[in-house]
Amino acid sequence: MKRNYFSLILSLVLLCLPLQLAFGQGARYTGSYTKSDAIQHVGKSNIVIEGLDFTDSSKKYLIVLYSCENVIIRNNRFSNKTKLAIYLDDSKNVTIVDNTFDNVHTALIAHKSQGIKFDYNDIYNVGEPWAQSQDKNNGFVALFDKVSGPGNSISYNVAENIFGESSPGDIINVNQSHGTPDSPIIVKGNWLRGGGPSPSGGGILIGDLGGSYQIAEDNILVDAGQYGIAIAGGSYMTLRNNKVFGKQQYFTNVGLYATNWYSSYHGQSTNITVENNAVNYTHAEGRLSNFWFSGNVEPIKGKDTNYYDRNLNASILPDKIFGRARSGNDQIPNDDEVEPTPTPEPDPDTIPDPDKDPEPDKDPEPEPEPEPDTEPNPDNTDNPEIPGYDLPEFENHFTISIYVDRNNRVCVNTLGRLDPSAVIIAANSEGKIIYQQGITRFHTVLPYRPSPGTYHVYVKNGSRQSLKTLSLE
Repeated sequence: MKRNYFSLILSLVLLCLPLQLAFGQGARYTGSYTKSDAIQHVGKSNIVIEGLDFTDSSKKYLIVLYSCENVIIRNNRFSNKTKLAIYLDDSKNVTIVDNTFDNVHTALIAHKSQGIKFDYNDIYNVGEPWAQSQDKNNGFVALFDKVSGPGNSISYNVAENIFGESSPGDIINVNQSHGTPDSPIIVKGNWLRGGGPSPSGGGILIGDLGGSYQIAEDNILVDAGQYGIAIAGGSYMTLRNNKVFGKQQYFTNVGLYATNWYSSYHGQSTNITVENNAVNYTHAEGRLSNFWFSGNVEPIKGKDTNYYDRNLNASILPDKIFGRARSGNDQIPNDDEVEPTPTPEPDPDTIPDPDKDPEPDKDPEPEPEPEPDTEPNPDNTDNPEIPGYDLPEFENHFTISIYVDRNNRVCVNTLGRLDPSAVIIAANSEGKIIYQQGITRFHTVLPYRPSPGTYHVYVKNGSRQSLKTLSLE
């Protein structure tokens, strides 16, 4: 079939797209909220919770889902210092995206669940103000506890904890959780600033109490706590391409470590990778304390590629991270290359054995409540005709949905693995391309509302393609 104007433009754009595009971190929703009491569901499926403001509630959890499936929690605001914002138990395919958590005890605990995505959220201050006499009141940004299977992610979030106003433990913790060889649990592209003074908490901990197939990569951490980023056990664990800076504070210990705290209980660790991580971390005693690798996780692939970067400092993150995406500020820190130099290893005896509660408390099963409005079910089986253009023939793939939501925004849902070159391209009724962006997550909302009219939206994810004609009012 002969090529035409529109398909030719698509081909040229796809060829010219870079392999990797830069995306912002944090929640981008700028719309309004409606006040809501706590929401609790049991055994519900195909529901959307969005545009709500959770502040005042007598219940322990602001959103709790038991045995639910195919749920989207997006564009909400949570603010209650004593509350756990979202608790999931035995739930599947839950996407939590573009939410703001402002002074909550914990943003997310996912327990014995599968297919959990906690991506592109803003979090400010977790945990109640620190109690000097004990280490029992620590909050989390995200805790995966016995999460399993493919499609699990904690990615592209921003979290800021102000010292004295918060009490984080492990900011992100992946505990007794198992990804798969083809779809490991991903902790990617998060920006974390502020932690402590917990003597055992820190920035990102994978492999806690064991687990397998977990990757933490491309994260930036500044002053995240007692440690920066770490592997605590398990097998098929990877830390790579992370940046970790920590100034001297009375609780700081080590920037990056890999060990197996629980080998006598959960077995030996194998297939550990720690590569290309840049660290500048100062111990409480004022000495460099960048890396510690325990013998019980050796051999460690990529161990010699990690380096001390003397130029790392607090400016590796922008001054404003919380609310940054909503403000439209896409400032990205510079990534100047620095020649690696040796660093002294810390004394292993100075690293405390974390005192973990392996299983979060669980409230009694709540009563079911009425189901919220569900996501539109777009008709994605047709291959629309664009007047004046002879489009290449392909069948719209069932894993790609293109639709207009209730707020008149163009949305794209993708199922399954995302190809690095996955892309959205939008053209107006004349075939002129007006927008293009890469796809990095399951649910994507185009960040602007075009003028009323007819638009053609093309999505390509590897060999899968879909094209939809939309009418915007």
